[in-house]
Amino acid sequence: MIHGARFVASLEIRRDEIAKRYGGVLFDLAQETKSLKSVLRDITRLEACLQNEPHAWAQVVSPILPLQTQTRIIESLTSSLKLGSLVQHFLIILCRNRRLQNLKLILEDFKIRIRDGEGIVEGVLETASQLSPKEMGDIQKSLKNQFDKEISLHQVVKENLIAGVVLRIGSMMIDASLRTRLNKLRCVMKG
Repeated sequence: MIHGARFVASLEIRRDEIAKRYGGVLFDLAQETKSLKSVLRDITRLEACLQNEPHAWAQVVSPILPLQTQTRIIESLTSSLKLGSLVQHFLIILCRNRRLQNLKLILEDFKIRIRDGEGIVEGVLETASQLSPKEMGDIQKSLKNQFDKEISLHQVVKENLIAGVVLRIGSMMIDASLRTRLNKLRCVMKG
């Protein structure tokens, strides 16, 4: 069992290395050609397509699919999505190098590099109920003042929190949920 866990961990490390290498290349090329925004628009369109058709994408990246067939599918996809030439060429290279199965991680690495370059920090805000856009804006403004950085928050509704919030920004976590407070009170009462 330990050997299996090591193998899985080794595969995950390898996937991360591939994503960082290819994501870095795409980012560098987009910077050199001054096309970061257009490449970001292209990969946003591409990601939406992949999310809408996960089963079809799994068939495209299958290692048993011949390379010529994969290449034709990618060429057709890039044409139908009207992707720019940089992203088209990049996807063809990924296809030829048999790295399409890593595409989602590669695109995520690219977006992280853009956010880092813009000084934007990603965060997750867990709440018991949906917040209004104004409330989210107020929280982001407050966090920007506190951290002196632009914070991009993604809200996740978790009804089991009962009330309060859990905020995760990078490696920092602030748990101000009623559920956590009640759990702490239970521990204190047990003595």
